[in-house]
Amino acid sequence: MEPGIRVVARPRPEDLAFVQALIRQETLARAGLGEDRDLGIEARRHGELVGACYGGTWGGTCELESLWVHADLRQRGLGARLLTAAESEAARRGCHQVVLFSHWIQAPSFYEHRGYEVVGRVEEYPAGSDAIWYRKHLPRPPPGSRPPAR
Repeated sequence: MEPGIRVVARPRPEDLAFVQALIRQETLARAGLGEDRDLGIEARRHGELVGACYGGTWGGTCELESLWVHADLRQRGLGARLLTAAESEAARRGCHQVVLFSHWIQAPSFYEHRGYEVVGRVEEYPAGSDAIWYRKHLPRPPPGSRPPAR
């Protein structure tokens, strides 16, 4: 019997997680570069999350998926500190680059002022703006050195 196809306005979270886990598993197996590791950098004030940078490391690359700072703490250096901490941890794990996807409407100069270069652009996504793919090369460790064991 052929599977039925339908449009789903709101996919069930468990279905979405299931599919993402399978894609991740197949990608890791095909690439043969070892396991990926989640990366989380958080800032808390009185126990409340006020800033975070989340992503992961795999195959010599750190991909940052989100960087957020509470509105009342923006323009005070917290975002830069979170990003620097993520880059440092990525380098410690042996990554040679950081990549991230953002939108031009989300503080584009923030990344460029921190050494990120634009490596891709999708114009008019969303309408009236552009989607931007950034990369920053990280310093390579000296030959013969290894990241600290964890």
